[in-house]
Amino acid sequence: MASIMADDVLYIGIDLGTFRSVMVSSDSHEEEELTVIGTPKDAIAKNFLKRDVLFGEEALKNRLALNLFRPLEKGVIKDTSADKKHIADFITHLIGLADPEEYNRVVAVIGAPAEASHVDKTAIFDAAAGSVNAAMIISEPFAVAYALDMIEHTLVIDIGAGTADLCRVYGTIPGPGDQMHTGHGGDFVDAELIKQVQAKYNGAQITKDMARRWKEQFSFVSTSTPKNPVMVDFSIEGKAMTLDITDCMQAACESIVDPIVENVKLLIAGSNPEFHDQFRANMVLAGGGSGIKGLGAMIERRLSDMGDVNVHVVDDPVRLGAMGGLRLAMEVPEDMWKNLTLASR
Repeated sequence: MASIMADDVLYIGIDLGTFRSVMVSSDSHEEEELTVIGTPKDAIAKNFLKRDVLFGEEALKNRLALNLFRPLEKGVIKDTSADKKHIADFITHLIGLADPEEYNRVVAVIGAPAEASHVDKTAIFDAAAGSVNAAMIISEPFAVAYALDMIEHTLVIDIGAGTADLCRVYGTIPGPGDQMHTGHGGDFVDAELIKQVQAKYNGAQITKDMARRWKEQFSFVSTSTPKNPVMVDFSIEGKAMTLDITDCMQAACESIVDPIVENVKLLIAGSNPEFHDQFRANMVLAGGGSGIKGLGAMIERRLSDMGDVNVHVVDDPVRLGAMGGLRLAMEVPEDMWKNLTLASR
């Protein structure tokens, strides 16, 4: 049988995130989608929307007519058959954005939160199987390291919405023992920020979305304090106010530092002692949480008792995981995929 020309293969890299997912392809497609699925509440809604399922921003815009689902929680697929179906629909939707029907063969590498890449790999693999000819599931931190060409003795700290994933990378696909995760991600910071503001201003009315927007705009830790106070608008018992939340923002952002630092210490201590220096010198801070101003410097400072530490903060945290998946799909021959632990069931 004649081999299929490489031009007839579409390569796809996907970063499957708790809050946001990204798809990039070898044909220059690049799509970002909030990890939200909506199904019509009733027959009238279905008739009005003329669809059985909506995704991302479009689902949010029509949310009053929809039942909304966020199928990933704290980095794993929620354990209901409905959520497993929704994640399959969502992956199919992401792959569909790359126009796969124009190709003879479609191969995808899907980066998922570290815990999901082990616990849920079968569910994710099954979800992708309907839309692609071959799929490989890898942990998101490894995808980041691969995108940066830093797979030799690197320690990745990937702070997503649901989890902070930490991973030792040394030239091969990391095993479960090379990875740790904590629930101290962006969602944790948002919840902490709400708690801090409500403790400071009795009766403050704040939604998770408001807290997330403030964090995305103003987040910082003590190693990078802002010149001006952080002033935001919200209601106190229905009355509009503009108030200072600088101290609340700092406390919320710093709440994730200790758990991350403790896990970094454990991962380094548990590695081959001959390579400790290299892991300390090659740390990567990635994921949406890497945007907290001063966080890399603060982690360096908290780890300084271990020796010389260097934390590299990535430039493009949103696309990086998907780019690593795409690169892996294009560079690792498919016949080797089945030998990789996360490639198949």
